[in-house]
Amino acid sequence: MTSKILEIDLHDAGRDGVYRVVPDDPTTLAEDAARASLRFSRLDLRDCTSHQQALETLAQSFEVPAPREDWPALAAGLRDLGWLSAPGYVLVLDHADVLRAQAPDVYATLRDHLSGVARYWHARGVPFFVFMVFPDNETLDAAIDA
Repeated sequence: MTSKILEIDLHDAGRDGVYRVVPDDPTTLAEDAARASLRFSRLDLRDCTSHQQALETLAQSFEVPAPREDWPALAAGLRDLGWLSAPGYVLVLDHADVLRAQAPDVYATLRDHLSGVARYWHARGVPFFVFMVFPDNETLDAAIDA
């Protein structure tokens, strides 16, 4: 199932990772993920100005059971996801630009851990896509790590 966004086949774990998209793209991504039978989650990062807020928001989205008190624990939970039993995952992070501006260290940590989780699933042939929403003028190199 090739998404209209960046012409990515959402079943292709070889293309998974972290991408930048524009504000109009999440609706299409939700539809494409549903057609591909992938689990779709959408988070608003606008108010996540601390590591704890970002951890909680992400953990709730994926229904991660405890422990989730720090990034390594949350990343370990995201490398399991057995309780969700999905053939793959699509995560949209709204207002990534706001998080990057308000809390650059939280943004960098979030991006780095999600990239690591995507690499983990990639090695197992399971699609794990993260799409970070940025304004149109900040998505020129969308196909590179956000």
